[in-house]
Amino acid sequence: MPIELPDGKRLAVCVSFDLDAWSIMLRMRAVGLLGKGNYGPINFSRGEFGIVTGIPRIAALLDKYNIKATFFTPGVIADTYPDMVRDLSRRGHEIAHHGYFHECPASLDEKAERESFQKGVDSIKRVTGKSPVGYRVPFEIPQANELSEHSVKIMMDLGFKYISQHMGPYDFRVSKVRDGDVYHTDKPPEFGKEVSMLNIPVNELIEDDLAYFLGVSTFYPKLDNPSKVLEIWKMDFDYAYQFEPNGFFALVLHPESTGRAHRIVLLEQTIQYIMQKPDIWFCTMEQLADRWKD
Repeated sequence: MPIELPDGKRLAVCVSFDLDAWSIMLRMRAVGLLGKGNYGPINFSRGEFGIVTGIPRIAALLDKYNIKATFFTPGVIADTYPDMVRDLSRRGHEIAHHGYFHECPASLDEKAERESFQKGVDSIKRVTGKSPVGYRVPFEIPQANELSEHSVKIMMDLGFKYISQHMGPYDFRVSKVRDGDVYHTDKPPEFGKEVSMLNIPVNELIEDDLAYFLGVSTFYPKLDNPSKVLEIWKMDFDYAYQFEPNGFFALVLHPESTGRAHRIVLLEQTIQYIMQKPDIWFCTMEQLADRWKD
């Protein structure tokens, strides 16, 4: 049985943020994807902006509309900015898992992967008092963007309820995670079994980094017309609202991108557009996962 929304609600809306800050760039440097001269105080400050300026703007906007969001947070960010992460949690936002130092599971052996998951859980619990129950795979552009064969078991051992990732056959529907697929190049794949953990898929076409950030190179982001971005997001929402009842619509955002002035304005315009529908339910991804009915 699919997600069962609260009475009178047609579509869930999840606003989610990847609280990467500078961790993604330092992780890329650590694994050799960036050379020594490609990262220092100038580019560090790009990520720091998301914490120092982006988060206060975002938190104020979410408070204004009484929206509770999900923040996928690397453990190192919780360790570095505990007051900020604690404040988000106290405001009612969900603090979910995003690795410890933005590590991609597929780039780690089983021992290192389990240690990364546990270390991130410990950091978040130490700051918020609660273990995270949701996870999003960190990217190590361009080599690694995948789960390992051990990831699902590790997450289930740690009590995770869901993963929010590009996996599963849907864009606006929650489904159960399938574990143990085997892929062949000369015969059909062997599909694994469904497990109790849920997949809340995300759509890269309604992600701010693809709209704003990923340009000619990592350090020279493109600048896209906000009206074009708004049009795309509105049309995806309209489709989900019309054709995917009991489904959900999720934005995937980053404070260092969406925290910029004109992009905060665009996010508010998106929220206002969505709120024109009376039967919308804004929720965290944990709250959405809790509405699953077997």
